[in-house]
Amino acid sequence: MVTLDASALAKRELNKKIKSCMASGEAEILVEHPGSVHNLGTALKGEATITVDGSTGFYTGGFLEGPRLVIKGNTGWYTGDNMLCGEIIVEKNAGSNCAPSTIGGTIVVRGNTGGRAGLGMKGGDLVICGSTGRWCGQMTMGGRIVVLGEVGQGLGESMYRGLIHVRDPQAEEKLGGNVEFHPISEQEAESLNMLFEKYAIDADASEFMSLRPMTSGRHHYTLFNPKIEKAEA
Repeated sequence: MVTLDASALAKRELNKKIKSCMASGEAEILVEHPGSVHNLGTALKGEATITVDGSTGFYTGGFLEGPRLVIKGNTGWYTGDNMLCGEIIVEKNAGSNCAPSTIGGTIVVRGNTGGRAGLGMKGGDLVICGSTGRWCGQMTMGGRIVVLGEVGQGLGESMYRGLIHVRDPQAEEKLGGNVEFHPISEQEAESLNMLFEKYAIDADASEFMSLRPMTSGRHHYTLFNPKIEKAEA
């Protein structure tokens, strides 16, 4: 494992250093003293686990394509912005607009998130182990959002496609427009329990409901459907 001291590097130099370590074949990279730096892990491509011993600022893991990024503290707004593939694990809380426009990969937030989590998602998984704010899943076009705690008002507002699983008993009173609840299907429950097992999340899919866009009374949309291939190291 290689260790980088973020406090001794300029913001741009930190990401360059991480990329250089990955290019040289380092599989484990530890970033110490991050000081809530913005843009950490942006546009990283390849195979490696980057562990950040502390909190980060805005745009953590933006455009991530392959690596596993573990944040031991909190993250600011826009975590995983336009993420393509890989993993982001936030051990504490994430700010607003977590996982905006993600295309693939998995983001797990062990704590809470701010509002608009999963805004405009196109693919991938966002798992929020705590609670989330207003407009979770707004205008999603694909992917899956899972919330174990409470949700805010406007849940799933204007979803086009995608899926939201929640177990908040008051969730039906907080729905946005053009969405509806259904019992979780057997296939959805099986997939969800596999996700819980993979990330050591203490929950059972049978406790959840599935939120989907309404299938009638809506306009028809042609959506962007990219083909994502696994990045080469």
